[in-house]
Amino acid sequence: MLQVKSISLLSPDNQLKLDCTAMAASEHRCVTDLLAEKLPVPLTDNWMVTAAQINLYYPPEPGKTKAKLVTIEITRKGRLNLHKFDGPLQAQLEGYLVALGILAKGQTLNAQEVPMSDAPDLQPAYED
Repeated sequence: MLQVKSISLLSPDNQLKLDCTAMAASEHRCVTDLLAEKLPVPLTDNWMVTAAQINLYYPPEPGKTKAKLVTIEITRKGRLNLHKFDGPLQAQLEGYLVALGILAKGQTLNAQEVPMSDAPDLQPAYED
């Protein structure tokens, strides 16, 4: 199961930043779905997504009751924490990011971090 756990949004005039997090009581619902229900303006009025935390829940391993959780954090400045995962998991996570539209098809990520002074000014990390 994939869940957008938290999201940071910036108003079109750059005067307001909104940070939203889906609470545990939301039963793993995506914060974007909750926003659409409770506060739809940022999603419908072209607010820019500047950061997102995406949780990926794997079924429990045999003999265990707790699901494995992998958290991906991404920002519009190109920071992404995939370098923390092994190669096969990193490739799988990249596939999910392509499916969400965060990465372009065929785009891969280098596991080395780029100093922020050298990073290009990228487009929003995630748009709904």
